[in-house]
Amino acid sequence: MKMLFWKAAKAYNEADLEEALEEMKRVNPAAVSSFRSLNPSCFCRAFVRINTKCDVIVSNMAETFNGYIINARAKHIIFMLEDIRGALMQRIVLKRQQMEKNTGMLCPRIKARLEKEKDEAANCTPLPSSQVLFQVCHRLDCLTVNLEARTCTCRKWDLSGIPCCHAISCIFFMNETPENYVHTCYTKDTYLKMYSGGIAPLTGERHWPKVDMPIDPPPIKIGPGRPRKNRMKSPHENPKKPGKLTKHGVEMSCSVCKSKDHNKRKCPDKNKEAQPVQKKSRGRPKKAIQNAEAQQSTYQTTAQPSRIGRGGRLIQARGGSNTTRGRGRFGRGRGKGQIPVGFGVLVDGEGNTWTNPPGQAGPSNLSEPSVGPSFP
Repeated sequence: MKMLFWKAAKAYNEADLEEALEEMKRVNPAAVSSFRSLNPSCFCRAFVRINTKCDVIVSNMAETFNGYIINARAKHIIFMLEDIRGALMQRIVLKRQQMEKNTGMLCPRIKARLEKEKDEAANCTPLPSSQVLFQVCHRLDCLTVNLEARTCTCRKWDLSGIPCCHAISCIFFMNETPENYVHTCYTKDTYLKMYSGGIAPLTGERHWPKVDMPIDPPPIKIGPGRPRKNRMKSPHENPKKPGKLTKHGVEMSCSVCKSKDHNKRKCPDKNKEAQPVQKKSRGRPKKAIQNAEAQQSTYQTTAQPSRIGRGGRLIQARGGSNTTRGRGRFGRGRGKGQIPVGFGVLVDGEGNTWTNPPGQAGPSNLSEPSVGPSFP
């Protein structure tokens, strides 16, 4: 609703104003009635006089100056005025020096605003009626431009003094320069004339003339009634929480049904089970785990079902596993490794069968019963 209000207030012509009010009426009809009751001719841009050459409808300039003198406001009246005078005296000189360095015809900010209008002029199609009159088609709208009177139906050129995109398209059609159609108040020469003067310097308080009569403040006039101790509160301020505004005008949104006319507490569907939102997995999908059957150990048991763990350890079905060390074949330390111990037959990679029951000194080869070589 706030954006719709500013859209209506900043409309340059009455057609755009009525279109913005119709859009506001679809959202809240009571807001349109309240808008019209405030006399829009006092704050809407569509009713501002064109001889001012200023399209500002807010008090930002006053607030900017108020922030400029914020340190001086807390001082005594004489010292406050002295601080303001000294700051403005320096500001005039600084602004004049900055503009003297500018090489363009227009002021920098006006130049940047004109460049934006030039970019938008590419979407306009001028249709000449004479040397100065044109009909411009801009998207779905048609407007008339008079280069001699420097007017346009959109009133943007009339009000600000800067050619709009419709007028710039006509100026380009006539092979002319848009900078020549900007109002003279935005040129560099006019700016330097405004800042050509200055504020005269003053001496300090010690050099001021002395007077025998002291200057006293004006007498304090006590008004009738009981003096007010509390400040005047805003109509939408929460009385229970001073300094905090209420939620007047805040648009509610239900988190259950996503409607705008109520909140979660008054939702008719709050007792229904909400469908959980499935979270999307982040990152790449994991690869399929390789088949465990492909990872076979060198030693396979045939008589007793068992598994081979890390380091060749035999994991038995009933828990626990015993290990022993093999005896070296070709030297000290050779062939030492973890050998499974248990009831069953072991088959190595060469097809030989072995047994290693508990209590035996070492494994025995069933393929060669006479010779029992050490386990490889």
